[in-house]
Amino acid sequence: MRDAKINVFTDEIEVKGRDLHNLFRRIEESRVAVAILSERYTESSWCLDELVKIKERMDQENLVVIPIFYRLDATNCKRLLGAFGDNFRNLEREYRSEPERIKKWKEALISIPKKVGLTLAGHRDESELVESIVKEVKKVLIEMSSKERDYFPSSSNRKGQSKDHQTQNNIISSFEPLMSELDRLPGRSQVFVSFCKDELGDNFVMHLVWALRDSDSGINVFTDTCNPREKQQQQQQQEVLTSSIEKSNIALAIFSKRYPGSNGCLNELVKMNKLAKEGKLVVIPVFYNVKTNEVRKLEGEFGIHFRDTKERFSMEPMMVQSWEESLKSPIMTGRIDLTLEAHINEFALVGAIVREVSRLLPNSPRRRRRRKLGIREVLYSSGL
Repeated sequence: MRDAKINVFTDEIEVKGRDLHNLFRRIEESRVAVAILSERYTESSWCLDELVKIKERMDQENLVVIPIFYRLDATNCKRLLGAFGDNFRNLEREYRSEPERIKKWKEALISIPKKVGLTLAGHRDESELVESIVKEVKKVLIEMSSKERDYFPSSSNRKGQSKDHQTQNNIISSFEPLMSELDRLPGRSQVFVSFCKDELGDNFVMHLVWALRDSDSGINVFTDTCNPREKQQQQQQQEVLTSSIEKSNIALAIFSKRYPGSNGCLNELVKMNKLAKEGKLVVIPVFYNVKTNEVRKLEGEFGIHFRDTKERFSMEPMMVQSWEESLKSPIMTGRIDLTLEAHINEFALVGAIVREVSRLLPNSPRRRRRRKLGIREVLYSSGL
């Protein structure tokens, strides 16, 4: 999970001897709880108290619980059978002077297993089970963030229809004719993602690529490293990149502060802009931790990185000019503005991008039915 950039907490991290309420606070701060139920789980009053708190937060709809049945039959858990039940009854005798606490333990043990869980028996080995758990946690986080975005809009959007929403509706209608044309082109269902790997490759883009590929629209995603220190390698890959962009229906230009520090990224942008002007590609700009005006006006840290690159390539004025024109192109920056600051967190932004790409993708079942694709549907169709 940590490799997937998920912030994880376990009770092993807590300093031994600290008050149980400190652990409860950790549970309250969490969005997802993974309850790993095993035969000896019911030997521990600590584990059962955790489970009671998890159930409490789940009942309040403040927490999503994913039960994992590790070498344990879910029926034994719900009905307190086998070694799992025997261990619980031993603990029950030990705490017989606390009937209310025991009652809450039983309620939690009955309630939690009712949720759809994962089992070791359903996987080839532990490694495959771990992969499934990480995948399910990421799905839940994306869905929760999407819901929060819908239920808790920014204060500027609370009165009536927001300006952003009106702009988005106008942009959606402007996309449709182009996407209708692309529908006629055979064998094209690819999304190209242009980004700076040094800045985003190990976190945000990784989650985005996973979410796009895991949607039910059959999205083929292609990315490039865009590492400014690998100039020679970028030159060798230029033909492959150009071909990939040409075969794409949609391109995501993920602007970040260091994006213009890469001549590879800027060259991709020029190609994307050219195809967009010819009506052969839809470019969706995404602004990650950088303001839209900083990109359009080449200001702030974004502008500084661009000027550094411009200076490095001062002997190639025509190329530099094409970069500037692409960065300022209405096609590149005048469409839907997907910004990190407009969303609660990265997962919410990923969900918004997946919805928009899935809606616009040619020949997708959702698009043929002419209705919007929500992130909840994407996750449901992939087994959430």
